[in-house]
Amino acid sequence: MIKKFLLVIDQGTTSSRVVIYKNNFELYDFVQKEFKQYFPKDGWVEHNPIEIWNDIKNLINKILKKNKLTYKNIISIGITNQRETTVLWEKSSGKPIYRAIVWQDRRTSKYCLKLKKSNIKNKIRKTTGLEIDPYFSATKIKWILDNVKLAEINLKKNNLLFGTIDTWILWKLTNGKSHLTDITNASRTMLFDSQKEIWSENLLKIFGVPKKILPQVVENSHNFGKTNIFGGTIKIGGMAGDQQASTIGQACFSKGQSKSTYGTGCFMLMNIGNKFILSKNKLLTTVAFKINGEKMFCYEGSIFVAGSAIQWLRDNLRFLKKSNESDKLFKKSKANRLYFVPALTGLGAPYWNPNARGTIVGLTRDTKREDIVKAALESLSYQTYELIECMEKDSNIKISEIKVDGGMIENKSFLQSLSDITQINIIRPKNIETTSLGAAYLAGIQAGIIKNTNDIKKLWKKKSVSVPKLKHKLAKSQIKKWKYIIKTINNLY
Repeated sequence: MIKKFLLVIDQGTTSSRVVIYKNNFELYDFVQKEFKQYFPKDGWVEHNPIEIWNDIKNLINKILKKNKLTYKNIISIGITNQRETTVLWEKSSGKPIYRAIVWQDRRTSKYCLKLKKSNIKNKIRKTTGLEIDPYFSATKIKWILDNVKLAEINLKKNNLLFGTIDTWILWKLTNGKSHLTDITNASRTMLFDSQKEIWSENLLKIFGVPKKILPQVVENSHNFGKTNIFGGTIKIGGMAGDQQASTIGQACFSKGQSKSTYGTGCFMLMNIGNKFILSKNKLLTTVAFKINGEKMFCYEGSIFVAGSAIQWLRDNLRFLKKSNESDKLFKKSKANRLYFVPALTGLGAPYWNPNARGTIVGLTRDTKREDIVKAALESLSYQTYELIECMEKDSNIKISEIKVDGGMIENKSFLQSLSDITQINIIRPKNIETTSLGAAYLAGIQAGIIKNTNDIKKLWKKKSVSVPKLKHKLAKSQIKKWKYIIKTINNLY
């Protein structure tokens, strides 16, 4: 009997990975490759879409060969991706007309500021649930259309296509036969009406984006097409933006359930049910998922710099050789009055200030590298606290626990800091690869292995719980100082 597996493409901000799951959704194997980040100007962040595609293709071949598998062993493929990152390419050649503009990119800050001052702001928010920010795809598309000559040339020829990374990968996998995206990725473009589930004609007009370049929007579990480039036919059955995939992987299907992912950035999502409700505290309202007609929304708080702060300390300042050394350095530090605001690409929720810049407060003659590493990690705990505070105000639901995932949660000191500062229980799942797991579930539903979200709930497993050890009074005192510092920084820019 041929062994059957699900294959997941997990395309992130700093690396691409391919993961194989058994048909019972147990992790079987994965391969990963970091790729180059391009910083052509201050605040600009770009990727090479061809490099991303070639890496994915090579990783799939590698993991199949490594495990002595062929296309016959793969039931279905699931795709999950860095979300707002924008690619435009030629329909005829499959060649990108410009590098992918990454979600972290700030080049459209001035344009966004103009929009914020206009009466368009409320219209955008009521339609999309999003705050106006360079973070989202709309202004990135506009910039390419306005500044890249090949855009105008190919538009006239009806030879231009847009996609976030999911769409780009799908288009390449299917040799240009499938130009689709899922509802979660569409909801992050700032062009999509999240209630009506259509591309908004009004927003397309505002941003000057032709509808003909946009992909068709479908549910998360869907027949996305098939690929024939790995020796034979493999179906593609699942797709979701990385944070929504993680929400699915964490089985956050009930109102009030929350998860927080700590990767390159930090993204906390809270299930708010099947109604589109705007935040009063500058959180995003976005589509959590749509599976078998069941649609859920969530509040989302985005912290732009999380693991990338440690990456910055590693690569730019040489404070550590490997990112996993951060746990050891955290434990070594004795400092408790150092605050690091990691606004290296601006501030996300609830401030939404693309011009803010990072700072460290409390430096003394005896400050050591381990103290700064510790402060960088603690900054994520403080920012998570602020997101929790906003979510509780908006939903009127007390958050008693957060399910966490992402590479950073391997750091036990960080998890304890998170529990101490937020004063709530932090739940670590058995499989921390919840993003790829969520995509595997979606592909599994389409393949008929499982039926629905109830089946996913039964499969979720807990590994450990971090409980608060810091006294409530002391946590409050530290939070008060943090709020003063970050608000001061926010007001400076």
